[in-house]
Amino acid sequence: MLNSFTREQQTSTIIAKRQTLAYKLNTIRQQLLSLKSAIELMDQQREEILNSIDNETIRIRLTSIELGSLKKTISAQVETVSRYYSRFVRKTLNIGVIGLARQGKSQLLRSLTGLSDDAIPASPYGHCTGARSTIIHNPSVEAHGEIFFYTQQEFVRDVLAPYYKDLFGLPTDNLTMEWFEANPLPALSAEKQQSLNLKVKYERLELYKNRLPDYKNLLSQPSPHYVPIGKIREYVAQDNSFGQQVFCNYLAVREARIICSFPHKHIGQIALVDMPGLGDTGQVGEGWLTSTISNDVDIILFVKKPSGLGDVWKPQEIELYDKVRSTLPELPLELWTFLVMNHVRSSSPNEDNLRNCERLLAEKSDQMKFVGSIIADCSDADQVNDVILQKILDHLTRNIEKIDHAYLSSLQDRLSILQEQVDTELAKAKDLLLLATESTPPNFTVFNRLFRDVSRRLYTGFEEQIKKLRDQREKSNETFYEYVINAQERSYLDSGVPSIEQIEDTRNLLGGYKSASEYYLNHIRTYLALHFESLEDGLNKSVEDIKLQLIDVLRSETQGRLRHISSNTDTEFLKDLAILLNNQYPILHSAFRILANFQLSYQGFLYYRLRNHLDCLTPDSGNAELGPKPSAVEVQDILVAMQKMALESLKGELEHWPVEINQAIFAIGEQFVDKVLRSENALEEWQSFYMENRAQIWPEHFQQLTISNRLHRQWLEVTERVISINRAILLVESEIDN
Repeated sequence: MLNSFTREQQTSTIIAKRQTLAYKLNTIRQQLLSLKSAIELMDQQREEILNSIDNETIRIRLTSIELGSLKKTISAQVETVSRYYSRFVRKTLNIGVIGLARQGKSQLLRSLTGLSDDAIPASPYGHCTGARSTIIHNPSVEAHGEIFFYTQQEFVRDVLAPYYKDLFGLPTDNLTMEWFEANPLPALSAEKQQSLNLKVKYERLELYKNRLPDYKNLLSQPSPHYVPIGKIREYVAQDNSFGQQVFCNYLAVREARIICSFPHKHIGQIALVDMPGLGDTGQVGEGWLTSTISNDVDIILFVKKPSGLGDVWKPQEIELYDKVRSTLPELPLELWTFLVMNHVRSSSPNEDNLRNCERLLAEKSDQMKFVGSIIADCSDADQVNDVILQKILDHLTRNIEKIDHAYLSSLQDRLSILQEQVDTELAKAKDLLLLATESTPPNFTVFNRLFRDVSRRLYTGFEEQIKKLRDQREKSNETFYEYVINAQERSYLDSGVPSIEQIEDTRNLLGGYKSASEYYLNHIRTYLALHFESLEDGLNKSVEDIKLQLIDVLRSETQGRLRHISSNTDTEFLKDLAILLNNQYPILHSAFRILANFQLSYQGFLYYRLRNHLDCLTPDSGNAELGPKPSAVEVQDILVAMQKMALESLKGELEHWPVEINQAIFAIGEQFVDKVLRSENALEEWQSFYMENRAQIWPEHFQQLTISNRLHRQWLEVTERVISINRAILLVESEIDN
C-alpha cells in the first residue's frame, strides 16, 4: 500500500499533468475547427470553379476530391477530442459507482463519504436515486450541494428527443418544449409494445409528460442552485425515506454536485460519481451512461449484492458490462474497473451472502474482466476504507498514467488516420493546380486582332480621363468644395462660444475672468478645428471618384473588357488587379498598387495649414486682452471676436484647397497613365496579361480551358492553409506523449 502522503502528492501531480494535456487537446480541437472551416471554404471555391469552366478533365478532378466526407470525419474528431478534453481538464480523479438498483451503491457511497441518506438517498422499495450525483472531497469548505438544472433547450435535446426517436421514430429537429406540453403522446405501435424495454421507456416518457407542470419552472432556473446537505434528497431522489414517491424535481436535474469532507485522511483530489439505476429498463438512457463514462470517471466500481438464498449473474448485469465496454472500446476494462461484491453479514445463514459472493466470483464469465474483485460489507465504513478505498486509490495513483496513455493512443491513431485522409485529398487538389495551368496554344491570329483593338480602346479611354483631369486641375474640385462649405457653415452656426452663465461658473472655478478667458480660447480653438475633420471624408471621396473613373475604363466592354477579372466594382477592383499582376508584370503591378493605395490625408495635407490661422485663439497671442475690470460679457465678446477673426483668416486659405486637390489628383492620375501606357515594356506586359486571361476577357472566342487567375490563386491559398493546419495538428499531437 502506498504511503497516504505520497499518494496524495501523486494525485496532485497526475492532475497537474492532465491539465497540461487538456491544454494541448484544446489546441488540437481549435485547429480541427480551423481545418473544417478551411475545407468548407475550399468546397465553396470548388463550386465557383465548377460554375466557371467547361474543361471536363478539371471538372472530373474537382468532383473526385472528397471534401464532404472530410468535413464529416473532422466533425466526428472534434467531438472525440472534446470528450478527451473533458476527461483531462477535470481537477479530480473520479471513481464511478455502477450497478443495478438495490445492490448497495448508495450504501457504499455513504460509507465512503460519511454522508447520510439526506444527501445519498436509498430505499428498500425500488428505484430511489433519480439524478446523477458527483460527490467531491473538499475539506476546506462547508458541506453543501450544487444543483445543475437542464435548460429547456438541453432538456428537449438530451432528455425528450432520444425518447421520441426510439419510441416513435419521429424527427426531433422541430421538437420544442411548447409542442411537448401542448400535444398528447403518440400511441406506441403494436410491434413496439412487444418490447418490455420500450414499454417501460414509454411509461418513463409519460412520467415526464404528466409531471411537467411540477418541475417545468426549474428548467428556467440559473445553475448552480446551492442547497444545504439536508435538502439534496429533494432534488436527486424519486421518493422520501418512507418510500413515498413525492419528489419530481430530479426530472429537471442534469447533475447534483455534493461538496464535503470525506472521513478518510490524505485521499487527495478525489470525487465519486453515482450513476443511478443503470442497467434497469426505464431508467436513464444510454446517452447518459455514455457521456458519464466517457467524460467523468477514471475508475469504475461494479457493485453486486447476491441474495443469501442464492443468485445468478442476471442478463441486465451482463448487458450493463457490455454497454460500458462498448462505450470506450479503446480502453480495456481490465485496466480500470473493479468488481465489488457487497457482503451482507448476518447470523442467519439465509441472509449472510458470503458463500454466494464467493460462488458468483468463481462462476463469473471469463469475458467479464476486471482489475480485481473485492468482497466487502458496503455498510461498514471501516471495511470500505480498508478493503475498497485503499485498494482503489493505490491502483489509481500507480496506474492512471498507464490508463491515460492507452486512452490517448487511440486518439492519436484516429488523428493520424484523419491526417492521412486530408493528405490524400490535398494531393488531388495540388494535382488539379498543375492541370489547371496547362492550356492548348491559342489562335494567335484571332488574339492579335482582338488585343490590338482592345489596347487601342484602353489607351484612348485612359487618355480621355487624363484630358478631363488636366482641364480641371486649375478649377475647384466640386466634391471637396461641398465638404469645405459645410464645414465653414457649421463653424459659424456652432461656434462653441459659452453662455454668460457658463463663463461665470468657470470664472468661479478657476478664480478669475482672465483664467476663464484663456480656458475658453483653448476650447474654441479645439472646437473649431473639429468642424474641419470631416474634410478627411471629402478627400477620400474625391480620390475615390477618380479611381472609379479609371476602373470604368478598365471594366468597360467597349474599352478594357476586364470586368470578369474581379467581381468587385468599387476601388477593391484595383487591389484585386494588383494582386493578379503581382511580380510577373512588374511595371503594371507597381502602377496599380500605387493607385490602389493612394490617399490624400487631411492630417498630413491640410491640417497644419489650418492651424496657422488659429493662432489668434491662443491665449499667449496677446489678441484677447481684458480691461482692468473684466466681466463675463467682456469675455464673451472677446471670444466671439476671436472666433470670427480665425474664420475670416481661413477664408482665403479654404478657397485654394479644392483647387489643390484637383492638382494632386491630376498628378497621381497622370503618373498612373504614364506608367501603364508609356513605360518601356508596358505594352508587352498588357499583351501577356490579356493572353493569360483571354478566356475570361473574350469567352466567345476562346474556350475556357483553365481556371481563372483569381480562382487559381484562391484555390492555391486555401490548399496551402489546409496543409499548414494539418501540419500544426501533427506537431501538437506529437507533444501529447511528452
